[in-house]
Amino acid sequence: MFDMNPAQLVVDVGNTRFKFAFLEQFWADDESSLNKLPECYGTIAYENDEPICWGQIQELLDDHSKHLVRVLISGSHPERMDDLAAVFPDEFPEPRVILYADELPVRLDVQHPETVGLDRIMNVMAVNRLRSPADWAIIVDTGTATTIDVVSPEGAFQGGAILPGYELAAHSLHDYTQLLPLISMEEILKEQPDVIGRQTNHAVRSGLFWGQVGAVNEIVSRISDELLKTTKAKGEFYLTGGAAPLLGPHLNSPFQHYPQLTLQGLASME
Repeated sequence: MFDMNPAQLVVDVGNTRFKFAFLEQFWADDESSLNKLPECYGTIAYENDEPICWGQIQELLDDHSKHLVRVLISGSHPERMDDLAAVFPDEFPEPRVILYADELPVRLDVQHPETVGLDRIMNVMAVNRLRSPADWAIIVDTGTATTIDVVSPEGAFQGGAILPGYELAAHSLHDYTQLLPLISMEEILKEQPDVIGRQTNHAVRSGLFWGQVGAVNEIVSRISDELLKTTKAKGEFYLTGGAAPLLGPHLNSPFQHYPQLTLQGLASME
């Protein structure tokens, strides 16, 4: 039997998978929700070419006995969002699909704001609930691509940097050479590699892993230096994405790790 505690189902439609999350529902006038993110009760992910098991998702909801009040769909792959909404079972609330940047409550202080990935904006929405209002922030999200984004003290998205993530870099080395092996994400993420690879496989793992660490540290350092020159505000640093647990210990700045930052950002909208 359901109690009356409201909850929501949020879906992040990414480049390689759909990620479903069952989260606490916030109300706009609820002061207890200030300076925190909606609690995440559980997640399920499916590869884009994998069938979605709606029964499994229903079991996740039933396990927590909450009253589901809304479904939100957004992400970095717009073409798949409407397709997903169309196959949602009737027993769920009708999904709300967020397709465009101007539907999200973040000012985009960049050229061509319509091209900004919705996942990046959702991360800003989350960080704006957490950071001190006087501080700027840097967000690192390690997905298919690694994004490094800047939030102004006023809460605006100010752009950043995009580079290949671990898996994309691994495919590039394999696909555009004759002899280099394809290193799977399981191999990349299982442990920190030695910096000196004693065989080709190990050398590729070293380059992928330490190259990503070096690139992120360098970009974050340069962005921080530029922000410190233009504002007297302090900085805050946030980390999310699948490779965050492996990457995080090697970052020079004091990053706060939020595994579900993107989904929690979307779930925090009114």
